[in-house]
Amino acid sequence: MVALIIFGTRGVRSTVKEGTFFCPQCISEKNYKHKKVTQFFTLYFIPLIPLGNKGEYVECMTCRNTYIERVLHMRPTIDVTEKQAMPSPEEKSERFSEPAAQIAAPVEASSGASKAEILSEKQKAVKKLLIMMILADGRVEDAEIHMFHKVYREICNGVVADIYREIDAVKTENKLPHQYLREVSAFLNDEGKKDIIKASMMIAASDGDIDPSEVRMVENFGKALELKPAEVKEIISSIK
Repeated sequence: MVALIIFGTRGVRSTVKEGTFFCPQCISEKNYKHKKVTQFFTLYFIPLIPLGNKGEYVECMTCRNTYIERVLHMRPTIDVTEKQAMPSPEEKSERFSEPAAQIAAPVEASSGASKAEILSEKQKAVKKLLIMMILADGRVEDAEIHMFHKVYREICNGVVADIYREIDAVKTENKLPHQYLREVSAFLNDEGKKDIIKASMMIAASDGDIDPSEVRMVENFGKALELKPAEVKEIISSIK
């Protein structure tokens, strides 16, 4: 009998530091954990040899969204017009700024609340992956755009103001979905990864008929994100 040797690589998270920061989604001061993902060589799924730093992210302990480390150096500021030195609460517009520069992104309205347009890594990944799926057949149909907005709103609690500009940007990248997911995997926690699988499955099921090839595609997304097969199958079953 030939012994089967199972080896591979996977990312292992560790906490670098903890503290408080202004979370763009919670819109208030929250606790965070700054985590590092180290790529390990695995033998029989046991991490043995570190291969280097794969990525780092900041995780809000309240909303569980993750952000690039730069979010720790941002702070909320209030726009004050010359005409009115002390605006009312309704007229205040929150923005995020770094010590050296102002972030010029507009406020994004979602579920009746104003949120600065500083996207979490999950929001970025869901948006780009869904667009990649829409572009897979070379056509962009109104029904697909409608479903994109519905899924993004449900999974990310937000809106995309100019979807066609985003589509054009993804077209120019010419990147495969599983390749993209491998790249962003190190900046996502398990909650974010599972939401990405859920969003992709919702898009696959939007026409009312889930093809086996679509299921295999979503399973491959799970592999790229280093999720356990059982976790991916559970999400797929919940949507089917």
